[in-house]
Amino acid sequence: MTGELKRARLGVSVVFAVCGAAFATWLARVPAVQERLGLSTAELATGLFGLAAGSVLALLGAGALLTRIGSRAAVVLGAVVLCAGLPLVALAWSAPVFFAALVVLGVGNSLLDVAMNAHAARVEDGYGRPIFAGFHAFWNIGGLAGSGVDALMEATHVPVTVHFPIAGAALLALALWAARTRFLGGADPGQGGAAFAWPSRALVPLGVVAFCGFVAEGAVNSWSAVYLADVTGATPALASLGYFAFSGTMIAVRLVADRVVARTGAVRFVRVAATVAVLGFAVVLAAPWPVAAVFGFAVVGLGVAGIVPIAWSVASRKQADAPGRAVAAVAACGYLGFLLEPVLVGALATRVGLHWALSSAVVVTFGIVFLAPSLRVRETAASRT
Repeated sequence: MTGELKRARLGVSVVFAVCGAAFATWLARVPAVQERLGLSTAELATGLFGLAAGSVLALLGAGALLTRIGSRAAVVLGAVVLCAGLPLVALAWSAPVFFAALVVLGVGNSLLDVAMNAHAARVEDGYGRPIFAGFHAFWNIGGLAGSGVDALMEATHVPVTVHFPIAGAALLALALWAARTRFLGGADPGQGGAAFAWPSRALVPLGVVAFCGFVAEGAVNSWSAVYLADVTGATPALASLGYFAFSGTMIAVRLVADRVVARTGAVRFVRVAATVAVLGFAVVLAAPWPVAAVFGFAVVGLGVAGIVPIAWSVASRKQADAPGRAVAAVAACGYLGFLLEPVLVGALATRVGLHWALSSAVVVTFGIVFLAPSLRVRETAASRT
């Protein structure tokens, strides 16, 4: 293994951590931002729609941008926009400016996410073995670190107008160091080609797998604490442990998933992973006790952890002539699930209750079992799946 590839692997890991930390920095202090601006629930919801709109806008153009400027430059651009979005959100002086700032934050987050995954695919191709899930573990690690700093800022009463600009500057410095000094040089495969091309048919089921995987993740992200508090009667402290347990098992699995995939193949791994996630949801829905439900969310994390990273990795190899564009196409499908899930579950919850609404995630996750064969890549004897 060359020193250049090892340096690139470190650099991409750092950028994944930066992306996770930046998004967690915003997410954990939403109440503080709402209080500072005096936003009503409706105004906050409108602002959050701006975040979603910015995310979708970036995803629609990410493939063309990667083809034109390459993943390394796109990572730099995405990091600048994302980290600039943090102080813009903190310093917003009205609801319309808050909406615009969240559009910027959404654009930066999605652009950086797609670009770093595209470069991760390039590094993985150089390694000749699965290393993709390990990068995603650093996104979770960065998210936990960002949440921890947020908690410290809240405890010491540091206002977001101070916290966010400092966090944005520090995270941007880390991302620029990693991209400029550690990333692979030269052009990406497919860079300079047609700015737009329809995704190949082989990518369609991978997009569905990513969609289902993100729905499962989003269900826990958005509803675990609410479910534990409202359905099982957990205390606020215990309710927060659902997401913590989920994140912990996700990190653990992502740190070892690549080695398991190298031995078992992507199809078998994802089929088993989806089954485990379904069993975890079953425990959550069947358990009337908070501790049992927390355990169930931890099991869900064990299952869903490797699904999305593997789908993106396989996409880059199924369209090897333009892996960045392939990753962008599959990512767009995945994030659509992440954005729609809170709305769909929320709408169902108002009609049938959260307990039954959350069961929709079980159905979606179980669908991955049948889609797993689409992850098979026909390669040479050195096949990585």
